[in-house]
Amino acid sequence: MNIGEWISKRAKVQPEKPLLKEKDKVYNNRQFNERVNKTANALCSLGVSKGDRVAVLLANCSEFLEIFFACAKTGAIMVPFNFRLAVPELVYIVADSAPCLFIYSGEFAAKVEAIKAAGVPVKKYFRLAGELPGDKVFFNHVRQHSAAEPPIAAEVGLSDPLFIMYTSGTTGDPKGATITHQNILFGAIHSLLGYGIDRSYKSLVVAPLFHLGALAASVTPIIYAGGSIVISSFYNASEMLNTICKEKINYMFAVPVMYQLMAEAEEWQNADLSHVHFFISGGAPIPLPVIKKYQEEKRVGFVQGYALTETGRLTSLDLEDSISKAGSVGKEVFHVRLRIVDEQDNELPPQVPGELLVKGPNVFAGYWGKEAATELAMKGGWFHTGDIGQRDDEGFVYIVGRKVEMIISSGENIYPAEVERAITSLPQVKEAAAVGMTDKKRGEVVAAYVILKNNVCSTENEILEALQGKIAHYKIPKKIIFVEEFPRNQSGKVLKRVLKNRLEIK
Repeated sequence: MNIGEWISKRAKVQPEKPLLKEKDKVYNNRQFNERVNKTANALCSLGVSKGDRVAVLLANCSEFLEIFFACAKTGAIMVPFNFRLAVPELVYIVADSAPCLFIYSGEFAAKVEAIKAAGVPVKKYFRLAGELPGDKVFFNHVRQHSAAEPPIAAEVGLSDPLFIMYTSGTTGDPKGATITHQNILFGAIHSLLGYGIDRSYKSLVVAPLFHLGALAASVTPIIYAGGSIVISSFYNASEMLNTICKEKINYMFAVPVMYQLMAEAEEWQNADLSHVHFFISGGAPIPLPVIKKYQEEKRVGFVQGYALTETGRLTSLDLEDSISKAGSVGKEVFHVRLRIVDEQDNELPPQVPGELLVKGPNVFAGYWGKEAATELAMKGGWFHTGDIGQRDDEGFVYIVGRKVEMIISSGENIYPAEVERAITSLPQVKEAAAVGMTDKKRGEVVAAYVILKNNVCSTENEILEALQGKIAHYKIPKKIIFVEEFPRNQSGKVLKRVLKNRLEIK
């Protein structure tokens, strides 16, 4: 059964059960399946067939998922674009993925016109809806088609590509990770096994659907289990809290900054979160004070983990360990094998950092059109994450940093994450980011950017003195820079490259 057939099956076994709500749109399983079928038949009528790419530039909306599952039923490959990217970045991705169809919403019309002007060949452009001049309206075309199951010209199986999701490109041009139906199936299975998700769950889809975290954590596991979803976008923290309470949401995936903002909102004090089973935080480590605030004031726990675009979720830190093992990403999920190795591919013992290698049915099929990059990443049949981690004596995994971010000072390896953990353990510190700073004698030394808690003052000397004895002397930063915020990518990860460049400029 491919991923598109999940929608067909739900429509058969529970046709009247609510599935999706978005503002004034409310669909049960039968109604949503009919919309997906109309979309699938519309794609077929436009000549889209198995293996063709369908690009979408859309904010969170029901139509995004209708196109996604329509592609899944027909074997087309969806390419969701990050609408926050600049035009040159979008042009690169369009050229790399070569879609036959490009569907966009009116709010992004200016970017689409710039993409067209760049001369990248796309057969057909469609606007999602609206009365703007130019391209035809896609859902006017969809409405003309049958709600019957689409005729399938070629069988669509679990090993077939489902979508191409582009990496953030923090270390070079973005690469298109080819995600298969099987990858998404096992992502859902891991959510059911690890989180106990069932048909009673209602998920708030608030993180952008062009990221794997939202699609594979907020949507597909819930639909697989037979639950329901509410679609929104993160406009502000107050609105999110109100939605969670009004809709009695019991499950949500979001990046840490969203949870921080909600906890600081005026509505926080009176917000009733008793119906929340747990929240999932991803994209970056969530600060321990935020975990404690939710747990102590609202009795809501966090499930955390380690995931990549190429693999989906690899590890899980369960609710009962969220405080005692704060800083860990947990242990590998059921169908994943995880190794921590040195440069010679030798397995490393606990407390010794090395690169994380993984294998499992959720690991992607490769980078779209980049055979050499795929072979390098999958050397020896294991996906090389590029992340440095270590286990503790109980088998819990800790991410120490990226290989490319490792700081080498007088021959000693320093991993930014361990420095950051020491700094954020100080009561006056909210967040920290450690980077390498050029040093004539040592090659590199540590510099740290620090965000202090609200209404708290501190000095560089106070921070440095407080770190004595917490980490080795050579790991203690030689410079502290206080800032109000960090530059981040769309997943919430701090852009260390940008911070490092700022040091060079200074």
